[in-house]
Amino acid sequence: MSPFEIAICSGIIWASILIVWTLAELTTGDPHPLLVLIMQVYDGFDFTPWGLIVGGTWAFADGFVSGFVISWFGKALFWFFFG
Repeated sequence: MSPFEIAICSGIIWASILIVWTLAELTTGDPHPLLVLIMQVYDGFDFTPWGLIVGGTWAFADGFVSGFVISWFGKALFWFFFG
């Protein structure tokens, strides 16, 4: 897989996890402290429908960039040592 494909997959996975986790926390009432920390990092993310969309967008962007950088760096290291 190319770094771009890995980045798309990581972005989708992280956004999906965050959205499902937020919806699950809405049913329990008290949010998890880690979710509260994520709400402080992702500007506009809160327990409203619009906040959930904004948080999912932030999570996709975060997962995309992280996945791209990590996979590109990993492939570069692999090529450097075993190329």
